[in-house]
Amino acid sequence: MTIKSVLTSALLAGSMLLTPAAAEGLRVALPTFPSKFAPNFWGNDGAPMLYQVYETLVTRDPFARPLTFQPGLATSWKQVAPTVWEMKLRPNVKMHDGTTMDAEDVKFSLDPIFSGKDPEYTSAWGTFHYNFDHVEVVDPLTVRIHTKREEPLFESLMSLSTASITSKEHYAAKGYDQALLHPVGTGPYKVVQLTAGERAVMERFDDYWDQKAPLDKLDFRLVPEVASRITGLVNGEFDLIANIPPDQAPALKRDGIRTLGVTWPMFHVWVVNQVAKPANDLRVRQAMRLCTDNKALVEGLWGGLAHVPRAHQFEEYGEPFYMADIDYSGRDVAKAKRLLAEAGYKGEPITAQFTQNYYLYGNLAAQVIQQQWQECGLNLKLQQVEQIDYQKSNIVAWSNPMYYPDPMGAMDVHWSSTSNYAKRGTWVPSHPEWAKTFEAARFGTDVKTRRDAYRKLLELEQQEAGWILLYEPHEIYAMRDSISFNIPIAYRPYVLPLRAGQIKIGQ
Repeated sequence: MTIKSVLTSALLAGSMLLTPAAAEGLRVALPTFPSKFAPNFWGNDGAPMLYQVYETLVTRDPFARPLTFQPGLATSWKQVAPTVWEMKLRPNVKMHDGTTMDAEDVKFSLDPIFSGKDPEYTSAWGTFHYNFDHVEVVDPLTVRIHTKREEPLFESLMSLSTASITSKEHYAAKGYDQALLHPVGTGPYKVVQLTAGERAVMERFDDYWDQKAPLDKLDFRLVPEVASRITGLVNGEFDLIANIPPDQAPALKRDGIRTLGVTWPMFHVWVVNQVAKPANDLRVRQAMRLCTDNKALVEGLWGGLAHVPRAHQFEEYGEPFYMADIDYSGRDVAKAKRLLAEAGYKGEPITAQFTQNYYLYGNLAAQVIQQQWQECGLNLKLQQVEQIDYQKSNIVAWSNPMYYPDPMGAMDVHWSSTSNYAKRGTWVPSHPEWAKTFEAARFGTDVKTRRDAYRKLLELEQQEAGWILLYEPHEIYAMRDSISFNIPIAYRPYVLPLRAGQIKIGQ
C-alpha cells in the first residue's frame, strides 16, 4: 500500500511557500517523546524532531520515486575498493556550537556506531550498521568509510538518521550526558530548550549551510492523550497535532482546521517469543497467525483505512522488489485448531505484555485479538506493565517501519541476526536455509539474486512464524488550515517535513 495523503479541507487560495520573512512559529503536540536526543537514536518518537536538527553525509530527495540520493554533508562519494568508499566533505559547514565540521567530527560521530562495542550505540549498530568497520581520516575534508564486506546498500545506510554528524568538540567540552541535553547538529534548526521526555524548543539556525529554515521557531510538546491534543488544536494552543486515530476525524471537522491522513509503510506487529512455552512449538505459533483476523481489525478499529498486510513487504519498494503476487493473509480457524491439537496444546496461558498506549489502538487491538483467539482455543492473557520482560512474555507489541525503500529497509532492520530480538535470544529462526537466504537477499550484488532470495525469505518466514503482522496503520495529522505539507515518501514514517520548500502557509 503506497502512502495515501487525503486532504479534508481545501488549500487557502493565497497559500505560499514559507520564507524566513514570514516570522512564523509552529507549536506541535506529539503523543510520545524520545528518552534522549542523541543523533544515533532511531525510535518512532524521535523521528519528527531529529530530522530538523541532525544531518547525514548522504541525503535523499524526500519526495522522489524511485529513491534518489543527493549530496548532504558530503559533496561526493565513490567506491575506491570493494570495501572502501571515499567521501569529500562539504566545506564551511557550521555546527550549532559554532564549530566548523571536518573529518574528525565525522569519525567521532560514526566510529562508535560502526564498532558496536559501546552500549550506547549497539542498537543502531545491530539494526543498521553492523557491516561498517571504521572511518579513516584522509585530510580535513576527506574520509574513507571502510566496511567489513562489500556493501550494496551503502547510500541507503549512510542516509539514515543514525549516521548523523555531531560535534566532537561539543562532546569533549560538555561530556556525553550534558551534550545530550544540549544537542548539536548541522541542521536548519538548533535546539535552544530541552526538557527530556517532555518538550523541545528549536529556533532557525542562521548559519545553516543550505536554504534557511522557513520557520522562526518550533515548539514540540508531549501530550499523550488524544483528546488533549485535539482540544489544544481547537483552542489555539497548538498549530499541529499528530497521531490522531480515524475515529476522531469528526471532531476535527471544524472551520479553520485541516486534516491530513496517511497510511504508513509500517507494520504494527506482535513479536512471538520462539523460546518460551507454549509458543516454542512452531504449530502453536502458526495457529496464532491463522486465528488472527486482520481484516476484522482493519475494519473494526481503523474504519477500513489501514491496510491488511499480505506479507512482510511494502509497495513502496517498487520494481523490481515488490512482489504483488505474494499473499499470505487470511484466517483459517479449522486449520489452527488442527495444529493446536497436533501440538498437544491444552489451553496453557499465552502472555502478551504491553506498555500503556505507545501504539495507536494497540490496547484495543489486543482485546480484539484475545476474543478472536478464544474461538480457536488459544488462551491469551494480556498484561499491562511498566517494563516488558522480553524473556518471559510470549508476545510483545512492536512496529516495523520501512527505513528505506528496499526489502532490507524493514526485514534487515528488524530481523537480521544482529537485530534487537535476535540479540535478546527470542528470535531464533531454525530453518536450515534461513541464514544463507537472508545473506543473499542482504548482500547479493545483482538485483535478480536479491529479489529471488527475498521471495524465498518470505516463504521461509511463513514456516518460522516468528511474528504476526497486524496492519499498516492509518493516522491523521490535524493543523491550522493555513498550514499544508506532504508526507515524505523516501524517509521513515513520522518524519515531519519542516525544512525549506517542504511546508506551506497561507498569507
